[in-house]
Amino acid sequence: MHVLLLATADGGPDDPDRTAATALAAAWTAAAPRCVVEPMVLPPGPAASTGPPDGSPSPGVFVPTTELGLSSVVPPAPRPEVRLLHERVAEADLVVVHTPVLDGAALHAGPVHSAAQAAAPHAVPVVVLAGRSEATRRELAGAGVAGAHEVGPVPAEDAVARVARTWAPAWAADDE
Repeated sequence: MHVLLLATADGGPDDPDRTAATALAAAWTAAAPRCVVEPMVLPPGPAASTGPPDGSPSPGVFVPTTELGLSSVVPPAPRPEVRLLHERVAEADLVVVHTPVLDGAALHAGPVHSAAQAAAPHAVPVVVLAGRSEATRRELAGAGVAGAHEVGPVPAEDAVARVARTWAPAWAADDE
């Protein structure tokens, strides 16, 4: 079983979140030694709210592309880390995302959203390890997340091991 384990970091190689991804991967491997665990670090996502600060709707104008003389609009090229994520997800059996807080904003922007979008075409399940979860099952299902587990602000090795045993097949946890 190939597990792609995602975490976020915005600092350099000494960023504590970067070492947390390695620690999470080690805890998963200890619980399911026959799993191939690939840690990957993503930058944090954009802010969820881009509207005016008072919460009123943003003014906008709809202009059909044909009125501008365009027959089609080419979307912008994805960022390099998103392109790499899509490549790695295609080879994975499970995608695990670590996030400090799992709420509506995390489901619609950032690594959880990126992982779910990348995994959907390949029917790869996405599982979230959250420090704290504020999302309902309905919100998770709508966002393409198969499961969410609270592991505390600093993920304990035994909590990650419990999740690994839940999602890994029985043969992957057998160390003989």
